[in-house]
Amino acid sequence: MTTERQQREYDAIVSEPAAIIVHCSDPRFQKAFREFINIELGMTEGSYVPLVISGGVGSLSEPLKLPKEFKFMKERIEQFLRRFNSIKRIILINHEDCRHYELIRSAIGSLFLNRVRDMMERQTIDLRAVSRTLLGLLGVKIEVEMYYARFTGSDRKKIVFEEVKI
Repeated sequence: MTTERQQREYDAIVSEPAAIIVHCSDPRFQKAFREFINIELGMTEGSYVPLVISGGVGSLSEPLKLPKEFKFMKERIEQFLRRFNSIKRIILINHEDCRHYELIRSAIGSLFLNRVRDMMERQTIDLRAVSRTLLGLLGVKIEVEMYYARFTGSDRKKIVFEEVKI
C-alpha cells in the first residue's frame, strides 16, 4: 500500500543579488558564515549569490598548479556576473583550519608554504592575490572584500571574522 504524501511548499525569493560570496563548505563554519553575512555584512538571503565550495578561495589560489579548480570557480563567477547585472561586490572568506588547504599543500608540496610563517599567512596572502586576480580578469568595475574567520578559544566553539585589507 502506498500513501500519498502531502507536498510542502517553500518560499522562493525574487531578487537581484548585490554580491557573490565565496566561502568554504566546512560544516563547522556554516552557521558562523550565515550569521556574519546577515549581521555584519547586512545581507539577507537572496541579496547575494553564495558560492560555497570546499576550500573556497583556495580553489582560486593556484591557477597554474590547480588549473581545473581555478577554471571552474572563474567560470562560475563570470556566469553569475553575466546573469545578474546587479552584482557589484565579491566577498571572499577564508577560515582557520581549512582542510582543503591541507589537501592543496599535500598536492603542491613544500613550496606551498614557502616564504610564509604559517597557513594563516598563506591564506591571507591568497585572499589578496585572488582579489587582484579577479579584478584583473573580470574587467568590470567591482568591489572585492576579504575576510578571515578564526576560532577564538581552544575549545573551538566561537568564531570571529577579521577584515583583510589589500
